[in-house]
Amino acid sequence: MKTLFIFPLTVLFCFSASAVDVTVQINGGVLSQSCNISSQDFIKNVNFPDFSPDDFGQKGATSAEQPVSIHLENCTGSVNNLTYKFTGETDDTDPTLLKVIGKGGETEGRLATGLAIEILNEKKNKIALNTIQPLNSIITGTTYTLDFYLRYKSVSSKVGSGDASSIVYLDVYYD
Repeated sequence: MKTLFIFPLTVLFCFSASAVDVTVQINGGVLSQSCNISSQDFIKNVNFPDFSPDDFGQKGATSAEQPVSIHLENCTGSVNNLTYKFTGETDDTDPTLLKVIGKGGETEGRLATGLAIEILNEKKNKIALNTIQPLNSIITGTTYTLDFYLRYKSVSSKVGSGDASSIVYLDVYYD
């Protein structure tokens, strides 16, 4: 909670002067619950090792998970109503998965086919893309780490080689 103190100030001058207006802008807010995302986590790059199409022998086959951590800081109060949502372009065959769109979101060159990206929570349960998820935890300290995992998942019985990059955004909400 921010408190603004105003102190009266009396100034007496013994000589004549012209008046000048001074504008003082006061900005602030009263937040019952919030956290800031660490500036080091505004952009995250997740690099997977190279895979062969043969590594995805059947529809639903997955790669090993790659961890992603988002650090929250300056948490205030007891944050118990945090929700989040991963947003991005959905896969054509499974709208809960992230579509492979190529580096920078551009379809330059050849894209991998039959493959999408699955997002998992800290317990490695699937998180549906573009769906608000509750944190199901109370943040009582000034810092907190959100842990997630990403992995490739075949959405077809045949996976083709190519660029398997994509972009996803994480939105954090306080109700």
